Amino acid sequence: MVEEAEHAQDREEEVRRRSVTGARMLREALRHGGDGLPAALREADDGLLLSVLDEGLPAERATRVIVELVRRAPERGPRLADAVCEKVLLAQLYLDSPPRIPGGADRPAADSGGRRLRVRNAVMLYEGLVRPYAARGAVPELMACVLPGLWATGDGAGREVVRRVVGTRQTTGFGEKGWKSLFGSVAEEFREREEAASRAARREARGRWWRRRADDGGRIDLQPGQLWVSALLGFIAVALVLIVVLAAG
Repeated sequence: MVEEAEHAQDREEEVRRRSVTGARMLREALRHGGDGLPAALREADDGLLLSVLDEGLPAERATRVIVELVRRAPERGPRLADAVCEKVLLAQLYLDSPPRIPGGADRPAADSGGRRLRVRNAVMLYEGLVRPYAARGAVPELMACVLPGLWATGDGAGREVVRRVVGTRQTTGFGEKGWKSLFGSVAEEFREREEAASRAARREARGRWWRRRADDGGRIDLQPGQLWVSALLGFIAVALVLIVVLAAG
């Protein structure tokens, strides 16, 4: 039993070393390109390709990995296809740009070209991996979460992905739960904005009233109609005083 446990541990260690070595070789191949890159991509398993994407890649390098993931989709059995798809969904279709390293050689350019390529990559993942997954009926709660998540992603790239997915003649695969989740979140966001605008308008109205009072030194301005009423009341008061005086005399 002890020997078996040691052998199992040795095998796990060997697998881990190969995985680390393979990931490093794949990153180097992606960085330098050249004739060795296609072979490095073919030899990497799905887990390695996904882990490289998880680490963050500039959009043009991520494209090479995504093309390979989608290319081998017909070769996967249903269980592996579902596992890959769920990982892609949890990563929001790898739509986010990779983290920036100040002064790093791999620092991605923050331009519209990179954004367009990230959107194209996300659509490619959806069309090649997610839509077939939904078509097989493998639609857990995860599919209901991805749509509002995409809609709210960062710089609007997620909304562009949703527009492109919806713009095809095929069923989207998000299902009723997904669309309800999206419109529920949008309605809540709209309600919060309306309430914030209403509170701001009330604060502004109160501020204008207090500023007007301060500018007038607290004086009460009477309108023309109010002036006539005040004069009439004053005249009646004087007449009453005269009547009392005359009666007393």
